Amino acid sequence: MSHKIKVLIPGPIKFNFIKEGLEYYSKKIKPFIDLEIIAPKVKTEKLNKKLRLQKEEEILKKYISKKDYLIILDEKGKIFKSQELAKYLKNLIENFSQIAFVIGGPDGISENFKKEAKELLSLSKFTLNHEIALLVLLEAIYRSFTIIKGIPYHRE
Repeated sequence: MSHKIKVLIPGPIKFNFIKEGLEYYSKKIKPFIDLEIIAPKVKTEKLNKKLRLQKEEEILKKYISKKDYLIILDEKGKIFKSQELAKYLKNLIENFSQIAFVIGGPDGISENFKKEAKELLSLSKFTLNHEIALLVLLEAIYRSFTIIKGIPYHRE
């Protein structure tokens, strides 16, 4: 069974250093699992916060299937240490063929969308720019695979 991780974020991705980092970590993750970063263009500048969140949700949901184990990144979600995240990710991969992580835009994620997630996960107690959060998530996924496979990268 082939496994896949999708990471969804409202796009487009604006910062070049983020694009470079995404390319770097995507290449490093590729030997371990099929990874797809989805950043559809979402135009919401002229909308109020509630409508922006609804529009982002509507667009991102187009890329989520019933097969996806949906995890939404949220400041109130579970926080793992690197070893714990590796164990968590290994368990997910053993039990689900498709995992979808969703990162909200500048205003976060709608409460409705959060309720549809299987789990909420937090990368930090800090509030992070959504593009930075995407890069941090990819590094954490790569680190998890190196821990799972016993590849020297993570240090305790």
